[in-house]
Amino acid sequence: MADELPNIDLALGAGSEYMVVVDDAQKASDLGQLLALAPGLLDPEAALVLAQAVNHIAQGHGFSVIEDPAEFASAYQAQLAKEDPSEPWQEGVIRLVDFGVPDFEEIAAPILTGETLVFFARDGFTGLPYRVEVALNPATSVGADDYKALDLEPLGDDEDPFAEEELSDEDKAFLDSLETTTDPD
Repeated sequence: MADELPNIDLALGAGSEYMVVVDDAQKASDLGQLLALAPGLLDPEAALVLAQAVNHIAQGHGFSVIEDPAEFASAYQAQLAKEDPSEPWQEGVIRLVDFGVPDFEEIAAPILTGETLVFFARDGFTGLPYRVEVALNPATSVGADDYKALDLEPLGDDEDPFAEEELSDEDKAFLDSLETTTDPD
């Protein structure tokens, strides 16, 4: 697959538009042009490269494709662990704890199925994940409306986002019975 793909470079045009340069010469500033210049991008094995190119045309450096969902989840969780949820909200301060936690199981590497590309992208300003689904046809234009924010589970003030689920009353009673000791004397 890598031998079939032309050289793909993400660039900024003279008019400050985001574009993809194919084979160091041909420029594509929309999905139709890109697919005409590099039809090999429609190979499912090229999903990551296609996602990066589509994301660049649509958002430039505003979003980055989530290539490794596990790495994204670890980084998100590490950032959450650094933040104090008891601190009050402050204007101009971006904290993930103020938004919540996504369902990390939903986030996947880019995939191309038939004529549909699905990928997840991280907002470069907030750090929040978005789902992007693009129909791959020459008439499709990709823009901000194609980026759908994932649902986030809000965190309470004293909630540990990675704590185990709360035990049922029955389980608590069982654990309490295990902790009870009797003095044999």
